[in-house]
Amino acid sequence: MSLTARLDRAVGLPAAYRLIDALLLAVLVAALAACYAAGMAPPAVAAVALASFGLEFAVGRVVTDGLLRGLELADEAPVRLRRVAAEVAADLDVATPSVVVDRESAGGVNVLGDGDRTVLVASASLADRLDDAALRAVVAHELAHRSLGHLHRAPLREGATHAVGLAAFWLLALRHLPPQVALVAGGAFLVAGVGRSNDLNLLLYVLASAGAVVLVQALAVRASRLEEYHADDVAVAATSATDFCTGLYAVGTVGDADDAVAGGSPFGARRTWLERLTAEHPSIESRLARYGLVPDEVAGGAQVEQPGDD
Repeated sequence: MSLTARLDRAVGLPAAYRLIDALLLAVLVAALAACYAAGMAPPAVAAVALASFGLEFAVGRVVTDGLLRGLELADEAPVRLRRVAAEVAADLDVATPSVVVDRESAGGVNVLGDGDRTVLVASASLADRLDDAALRAVVAHELAHRSLGHLHRAPLREGATHAVGLAAFWLLALRHLPPQVALVAGGAFLVAGVGRSNDLNLLLYVLASAGAVVLVQALAVRASRLEEYHADDVAVAATSATDFCTGLYAVGTVGDADDAVAGGSPFGARRTWLERLTAEHPSIESRLARYGLVPDEVAGGAQVEQPGDD
């Protein structure tokens, strides 16, 4: 049984992911304390934390604002999708989101927000393929993250990962360099971390921290996976286990990197070892198993072929 499943069974979902976040905070404090013990001045310790969280939040805000401005030019969603989103939002007691369709994406659903505005982005092909019940379920999953307050926690976990990684980089190398060089190298590390969708940036980020960021990220994603389970339960309550699992399977078989319901690499049997360690979404197999289902039972309703193992 996985760590996430054990925590779910032991203390329940909300308590479980808050417990992991508390552990993540303890790791952050320990890393900063180690820097101080090794000779880093208190203002520098504070700067490590502020720069790590500040850059993550600043870049995230700029990216979100840019996406929201771009969505203003997107095609208006079909009436059916807007109706489903409005009904789900009312059921979950959240503000009705603006709804747009992405005609470029092969499949996927995502929710974007800047605090005052929520936008639901759905693949046009997915919205056409799913029936009302399955579509309602995947929309409910995404809006559940909004109602449960999950959207605010992801940047905090990312910032903590950056701070611990930068602390490790300083302990291993930066403290032995001239201050000006260390400052530039530390800044480059944070930039690489925030922009690690680039393979080179990811490699530099991991190597400079001697792998510390991978370990912290592995801890952080356990909380994210539990949040996904929590949103799954909300979606199932709003529809049914079969409807949600059908929608989840339909989204997952596309494997869209930007999808927020199933994730970019959703099937556990097809994940690399690094994806098994750092994927923010539980595998589809485990998510279906929580409701007593297997992929074969929902593949037909999802109107897709079951993917084979790589």
